[in-house]
Amino acid sequence: MGFEIYVPENLTFQDYLAICQCARTLADAYDRKDKQRLRASLAPDIIVDYSLVVPAWGAKSFTADGFVEEWLGPKHLGVKALATQHLLGIPYFKSVSEEEIVVEWQQMASHGRRVEGEDFASPMCKISETSDGRSWMTQTFVKVEGAWRVRTIKPEVLYHTGDFRQIGRPDEGPDLRA
Repeated sequence: MGFEIYVPENLTFQDYLAICQCARTLADAYDRKDKQRLRASLAPDIIVDYSLVVPAWGAKSFTADGFVEEWLGPKHLGVKALATQHLLGIPYFKSVSEEEIVVEWQQMASHGRRVEGEDFASPMCKISETSDGRSWMTQTFVKVEGAWRVRTIKPEVLYHTGDFRQIGRPDEGPDLRA
């Protein structure tokens, strides 16, 4: 028998909207380096499994606040010279229950390294290096005080262009370090 397409019978339109809004809030928070947005999208405890992107990072557990500080800090997306855009494509609902919804998104994560000496706050800031990653992003959502929030983040890379690890290197120069 071939592949069977899962169509959840118990997914309400309101839950669909809530999942889409929460996932988009998380992606926007990454790109805007916005800690409040990121925190608003998260369950109290987070599991981030990057073993299929950077095997050395593996899977890690965080408190929501710990994840925000780590992921938007100077070793990840908080690098000031790093510009990103995380685009989510069509969601595929893998499982839906009253307690948990698992969604696999199509994702493109675009990374650009701003030119040192440029005005990083300007949208016209020159980019000197790029790396784009195409992936499937699995997110598990749980209800927190009646609202769906991200508990698990697990990307699976399809392919990368450029050097993802090099683009995200720490900021250079004394005035750029966080």
